[in-house]
Amino acid sequence: TCQDFLRACEVQGIPYVDDAEDLKTSHGAEHWLKWINRDTGRRSDSAHAYIHPTMRNKDNLFLVTSTKIDKIIVEDGRATGVQTYPMKPLSKKHLPKPKIYKARKQIVVSCGTCSSPLVLQRSGFGDPQKLRAAGVKPLVDLPGVGENFQDHYCFFTPYRVKPDVDSFDDFVRGKPEVQKKVFDQWYANGTGPLATNGIEAGVKIRPTKEELATADDAFQKGYADYFENKPDKPLMHYSVISGYFGDHTKIP
Repeated sequence: TCQDFLRACEVQGIPYVDDAEDLKTSHGAEHWLKWINRDTGRRSDSAHAYIHPTMRNKDNLFLVTSTKIDKIIVEDGRATGVQTYPMKPLSKKHLPKPKIYKARKQIVVSCGTCSSPLVLQRSGFGDPQKLRAAGVKPLVDLPGVGENFQDHYCFFTPYRVKPDVDSFDDFVRGKPEVQKKVFDQWYANGTGPLATNGIEAGVKIRPTKEELATADDAFQKGYADYFENKPDKPLMHYSVISGYFGDHTKIP
Protein backbone atom coordinates (compact mmCIF):
# COMPACT_ATOMS: atom_id res chain seq x y z
CA THR A 1 0.00 0.00 0.00
CA CYS A 2 0.94 3.67 -0.20
CA GLN A 3 1.61 3.90 3.54
CA ASP A 4 3.81 0.79 3.43
CA PHE A 5 5.84 2.33 0.62
CA LEU A 6 6.31 5.63 2.47
CA ARG A 7 7.38 3.80 5.64
CA ALA A 8 9.88 1.78 3.58
CA CYS A 9 11.28 5.03 2.17
CA GLU A 10 11.87 6.38 5.67
CA VAL A 11 13.72 3.19 6.60
CA GLN A 12 15.97 3.79 3.58
CA GLY A 13 16.75 7.34 4.70
CA ILE A 14 14.20 9.11 2.48
CA PRO A 15 12.09 11.32 4.79
CA TYR A 16 8.38 11.98 4.36
CA VAL A 17 7.61 15.54 3.17
CA ASP A 18 4.32 17.36 2.69
CA ASP A 19 5.18 18.67 -0.77
CA ALA A 20 8.05 17.40 -2.90
CA GLU A 21 6.95 19.65 -5.79
CA ASP A 22 7.89 22.91 -4.07
CA LEU A 23 10.94 23.48 -6.33
CA LYS A 24 13.25 23.24 -3.30
CA THR A 25 12.87 19.70 -1.99
CA SER A 26 15.27 17.31 -3.71
CA HIS A 27 15.23 14.36 -1.31
CA GLY A 28 11.97 13.11 0.13
CA ALA A 29 8.84 11.01 -0.31
CA GLU A 30 5.27 12.28 -0.52
CA HIS A 31 1.67 11.36 -1.12
CA TRP A 32 1.38 12.18 -4.82
CA LEU A 33 -0.32 15.52 -5.37
CA LYS A 34 -3.13 15.27 -7.93
CA TRP A 35 -5.30 17.94 -9.50
CA ILE A 36 -8.54 16.08 -8.89
CA ASN A 37 -11.64 17.74 -7.50
CA ARG A 38 -12.37 16.03 -4.19
CA ASP A 39 -16.11 16.79 -4.47
CA THR A 40 -16.73 15.53 -8.02
CA GLY A 41 -13.84 13.12 -8.55
CA ARG A 42 -13.07 14.81 -11.87
CA ARG A 43 -9.55 15.62 -12.95
CA SER A 44 -8.84 19.31 -13.20
CA ASP A 45 -6.86 20.95 -15.99
CA SER A 46 -5.90 24.43 -17.10
CA ALA A 47 -8.92 24.72 -19.39
CA HIS A 48 -11.54 23.93 -16.74
CA ALA A 49 -9.71 25.52 -13.80
CA TYR A 50 -8.68 28.75 -15.51
CA ILE A 51 -9.76 29.35 -19.10
CA HIS A 52 -13.48 28.48 -18.98
CA PRO A 53 -14.24 30.28 -15.67
CA THR A 54 -12.26 33.34 -16.75
CA MET A 55 -14.03 33.58 -20.09
CA ARG A 56 -17.41 33.24 -18.36
CA ASN A 57 -16.75 35.96 -15.80
CA LYS A 58 -14.36 38.37 -17.51
CA ASP A 59 -14.08 40.00 -20.90
CA ASN A 60 -10.29 40.42 -21.09
CA LEU A 61 -9.40 36.86 -22.17
CA PHE A 62 -9.64 36.05 -25.88
CA LEU A 63 -8.85 32.49 -26.93
CA VAL A 64 -7.85 31.61 -30.51
CA THR A 65 -7.90 27.91 -31.39
CA SER A 66 -6.58 25.90 -34.37
CA THR A 67 -3.87 28.53 -34.79
CA LYS A 68 -0.11 28.26 -35.20
CA ILE A 69 2.33 30.90 -33.98
CA ASP A 70 4.68 31.75 -36.82
CA LYS A 71 6.93 34.36 -35.26
CA ILE A 72 7.22 37.32 -32.93
CA ILE A 73 6.93 40.74 -34.53
CA VAL A 74 9.84 42.98 -33.53
CA GLU A 75 9.74 46.73 -34.18
CA ASP A 76 12.59 49.08 -33.22
CA GLY A 77 14.15 46.38 -31.07
CA ARG A 78 10.95 45.68 -29.13
CA ALA A 79 8.56 42.72 -29.38
CA THR A 80 5.20 44.22 -30.30
CA GLY A 81 3.06 41.28 -31.43
CA VAL A 82 2.86 37.80 -32.93
CA GLN A 83 2.12 36.58 -36.43
CA THR A 84 -0.12 33.52 -36.71
CA TYR A 85 -1.48 31.15 -39.35
CA PRO A 86 -4.53 28.87 -39.23
CA MET A 87 -3.55 25.25 -38.67
CA LYS A 88 -5.25 24.10 -41.87
CA PRO A 89 -6.02 26.05 -45.07
CA LEU A 90 -9.68 26.23 -46.05
CA SER A 91 -8.89 24.72 -49.44
CA LYS A 92 -6.00 24.16 -51.82
CA LYS A 93 -7.02 27.26 -53.74
CA HIS A 94 -7.11 29.45 -50.65
CA LEU A 95 -3.74 29.39 -48.91
CA PRO A 96 -3.73 30.52 -45.28
CA LYS A 97 -3.13 34.21 -44.72
CA PRO A 98 -1.14 35.46 -41.74
CA LYS A 99 -2.80 37.40 -38.96
CA ILE A 100 -1.00 39.68 -36.54
CA TYR A 101 -2.02 40.21 -32.93
CA LYS A 102 -0.50 43.28 -31.30
CA ALA A 103 0.57 43.32 -27.65
CA ARG A 104 -0.15 46.17 -25.23
CA LYS A 105 2.31 45.12 -22.52
CA GLN A 106 4.17 41.85 -23.00
CA ILE A 107 4.37 38.58 -24.92
CA VAL A 108 4.82 35.24 -23.16
CA VAL A 109 6.20 32.46 -25.35
CA SER A 110 4.91 29.18 -23.92
CA CYS A 111 4.91 26.68 -26.77
CA GLY A 112 6.66 23.76 -25.12
CA THR A 113 10.22 22.45 -25.06
CA CYS A 114 10.51 21.94 -28.82
CA SER A 115 8.25 24.63 -30.26
CA SER A 116 9.30 27.62 -28.12
CA PRO A 117 12.86 27.63 -29.54
CA LEU A 118 11.44 27.29 -33.06
CA VAL A 119 9.23 30.35 -32.57
CA LEU A 120 12.21 32.32 -31.28
CA GLN A 121 14.43 31.19 -34.16
CA ARG A 122 11.80 32.02 -36.79
CA SER A 123 11.61 35.45 -35.13
CA GLY A 124 15.35 36.05 -35.51
CA PHE A 125 16.54 35.03 -32.03
CA GLY A 126 19.38 32.51 -32.05
CA ASP A 127 22.69 31.62 -33.65
CA PRO A 128 23.11 34.12 -36.55
CA GLN A 129 24.92 31.60 -38.76
CA LYS A 130 22.18 29.00 -38.40
CA LEU A 131 19.43 31.57 -38.86
CA ARG A 132 20.94 32.86 -42.11
CA ALA A 133 21.31 29.29 -43.38
CA ALA A 134 17.57 28.84 -42.78
CA GLY A 135 16.72 32.09 -44.54
CA VAL A 136 15.90 34.01 -41.35
CA LYS A 137 17.24 37.50 -40.70
CA PRO A 138 19.11 37.52 -37.36
CA LEU A 139 17.83 40.10 -34.88
CA VAL A 140 19.32 38.95 -31.57
CA ASP A 141 22.54 36.95 -31.22
CA LEU A 142 21.54 34.13 -28.83
CA PRO A 143 23.46 30.96 -29.80
CA GLY A 144 21.88 28.97 -26.96
CA VAL A 145 18.38 29.03 -28.47
CA GLY A 146 17.50 25.51 -29.63
CA GLU A 147 20.59 23.98 -28.02
CA ASN A 148 21.29 21.81 -24.97
CA PHE A 149 18.24 19.56 -25.23
CA GLN A 150 18.38 16.65 -22.80
CA ASP A 151 16.50 13.37 -22.89
CA HIS A 152 13.97 12.78 -20.14
CA TYR A 153 14.53 9.11 -19.41
CA CYS A 154 11.61 7.11 -18.08
CA PHE A 155 11.32 3.40 -17.40
CA PHE A 156 8.82 1.14 -15.65
CA THR A 157 9.78 -1.60 -13.21
CA PRO A 158 6.91 -4.02 -12.44
CA TYR A 159 6.57 -5.81 -9.10
CA ARG A 160 4.27 -8.61 -8.02
CA VAL A 161 1.88 -7.93 -5.13
CA LYS A 162 -0.42 -10.10 -3.05
CA PRO A 163 -3.84 -10.93 -4.57
CA ASP A 164 -5.72 -8.88 -1.96
CA VAL A 165 -3.89 -5.62 -2.80
CA ASP A 166 -6.13 -3.06 -4.53
CA SER A 167 -4.95 -2.14 -8.03
CA PHE A 168 -6.13 -1.15 -11.50
CA ASP A 169 -5.17 -4.54 -12.95
CA ASP A 170 -8.64 -6.10 -13.28
CA PHE A 171 -10.00 -2.83 -14.69
CA VAL A 172 -7.16 -2.59 -17.23
CA ARG A 173 -7.64 -6.23 -18.21
CA GLY A 174 -11.19 -5.32 -19.17
CA LYS A 175 -13.15 -7.53 -16.78
CA PRO A 176 -16.76 -6.46 -17.45
CA GLU A 177 -18.02 -6.85 -13.88
CA VAL A 178 -15.08 -4.84 -12.49
CA GLN A 179 -15.40 -2.08 -15.07
CA LYS A 180 -19.15 -1.79 -14.47
CA LYS A 181 -18.62 -1.53 -10.71
CA VAL A 182 -15.90 1.11 -11.10
CA PHE A 183 -17.88 3.23 -13.57
CA ASP A 184 -21.08 2.97 -11.51
CA GLN A 185 -19.24 4.17 -8.40
CA TRP A 186 -17.68 7.12 -10.19
CA TYR A 187 -20.92 8.19 -11.89
CA ALA A 188 -22.81 7.88 -8.58
CA ASN A 189 -20.59 9.97 -6.32
CA GLY A 190 -17.26 10.71 -8.03
CA THR A 191 -15.26 8.27 -5.90
CA GLY A 192 -13.35 5.06 -6.45
CA PRO A 193 -10.48 4.15 -8.79
CA LEU A 194 -11.50 6.61 -11.51
CA ALA A 195 -11.18 9.49 -9.04
CA THR A 196 -7.42 8.99 -9.05
CA ASN A 197 -4.70 8.58 -11.66
CA GLY A 198 -3.31 5.52 -9.90
CA ILE A 199 -0.14 7.28 -8.74
CA GLU A 200 -0.31 7.35 -4.96
CA ALA A 201 3.24 8.21 -3.87
CA GLY A 202 6.29 9.90 -5.33
CA VAL A 203 9.95 10.24 -4.41
CA LYS A 204 12.84 12.57 -5.19
CA ILE A 205 16.32 11.39 -4.25
CA ARG A 206 19.93 12.52 -4.14
CA PRO A 207 22.72 10.07 -3.31
CA THR A 208 24.64 10.23 -0.06
CA LYS A 209 28.43 10.66 -0.03
CA GLU A 210 28.75 6.96 0.77
CA GLU A 211 26.60 6.00 -2.21
CA LEU A 212 28.53 8.32 -4.51
CA ALA A 213 31.78 6.71 -3.43
CA THR A 214 30.58 3.39 -4.88
CA ALA A 215 29.83 4.89 -8.32
CA ASP A 216 32.26 4.80 -11.24
CA ASP A 217 34.30 7.79 -12.38
CA ALA A 218 31.94 8.72 -15.23
CA PHE A 219 28.94 8.90 -12.90
CA GLN A 220 30.83 10.92 -10.31
CA LYS A 221 31.98 13.39 -12.96
CA GLY A 222 28.45 13.79 -14.30
CA TYR A 223 27.10 14.28 -10.79
CA ALA A 224 29.75 16.90 -10.02
CA ASP A 225 28.94 18.79 -13.23
CA TYR A 226 25.13 18.78 -13.01
CA PHE A 227 24.05 18.12 -9.43
CA GLU A 228 26.69 18.67 -6.76
CA ASN A 229 26.33 22.45 -6.47
CA LYS A 230 22.57 22.44 -7.08
CA PRO A 231 21.01 21.19 -3.84
CA ASP A 232 17.47 21.73 -5.17
CA LYS A 233 18.04 19.35 -8.11
CA PRO A 234 17.12 15.68 -7.51
CA LEU A 235 19.05 12.95 -9.26
CA MET A 236 15.92 10.87 -9.80
CA HIS A 237 12.16 11.23 -9.47
CA TYR A 238 10.05 8.10 -9.30
CA SER A 239 6.56 7.10 -8.29
CA VAL A 240 4.38 4.12 -7.42
CA ILE A 241 1.54 3.23 -9.80
CA SER A 242 -1.31 1.05 -8.54
CA GLY A 243 -1.35 -1.33 -11.45
CA TYR A 244 0.51 -2.67 -14.46
CA PHE A 245 -0.34 -0.67 -17.58
CA GLY A 246 1.61 -2.81 -20.01
CA ASP A 247 0.51 -5.88 -21.98
CA HIS A 248 -0.90 -8.28 -19.39
CA THR A 249 -0.63 -11.22 -21.80
CA LYS A 250 3.15 -10.99 -21.55
CA ILE A 251 3.33 -11.18 -17.76
CA PRO A 252 5.15 -14.43 -16.83
